[in-house]
Amino acid sequence: MLTSLLVNHRVDLKDCSIFYEQGGVNSSLTPILFLHGWGISTEPDHEILELLAQQHSLIAPDLPSFARSPYPQVIPDYESYAKFILSFLETLNIKQVHVVGHSLGGGIAIALSNECPDKVRSLVLVDSTGVPSASIPEIIPRRAIEMTAQISIPKLKLQLVDIPQVFSHNLLFNTGNVIQALLISLQKDIRHLLPTITAPCLLLWSEKDLTTPLTIAQEMARMIPSSKLVTVEEGWHEWGLWYPEKFTSIVLDFIHQVEQ
Repeated sequence: MLTSLLVNHRVDLKDCSIFYEQGGVNSSLTPILFLHGWGISTEPDHEILELLAQQHSLIAPDLPSFARSPYPQVIPDYESYAKFILSFLETLNIKQVHVVGHSLGGGIAIALSNECPDKVRSLVLVDSTGVPSASIPEIIPRRAIEMTAQISIPKLKLQLVDIPQVFSHNLLFNTGNVIQALLISLQKDIRHLLPTITAPCLLLWSEKDLTTPLTIAQEMARMIPSSKLVTVEEGWHEWGLWYPEKFTSIVLDFIHQVEQ
């Protein structure tokens, strides 16, 4: 087993304490900021983070109020999350980042790009939210199909232990923001921000995603000026968790092209 290149840290902002992992190699390069998806934390993404850190510097926070980043108030929208992340980066004196955002993290990344474009060197939106596609009654059977299908993929511990454990913690101790973040993901339309993105942007999507279908990626690609859409056959909304080597290879190839 490789020695971890990441170290756990915590920083106190004005209203929130943020837990994050930081480290990796090539520290002279612009670091990757990894924003996880709805309802979880960085824990289920740990294999992805370690693979990224083998080739690039990295910083990966638990989003405000989730898991190890406690915050007692309800966060109303993407823009409010983005302001937390901006304050987090400024507190750490990080001038610029390559932002990789999955699902809810992608919507936050879009808002961050609009809030402070000079901070964002490049943007990777992975099966991102930001364009509404379904109501709660519609999304429940879609998620049931995806989660059932994923059981056939190896890494049952991730599916049956790691993700349920952190999600249960958030649901129990962070009920308000778990619900509000779900509503943001399903209902908040930030299409108007897409044309304002000036950084090189990679849209990275599973062709089989039922939660944020490929049609959303195609619409985003039409609206984001400097964007490229890459699709994978592997499956469903959290495909990167099940295929971390492929995920990190595509992300790093894009980022290293931007760095050249």
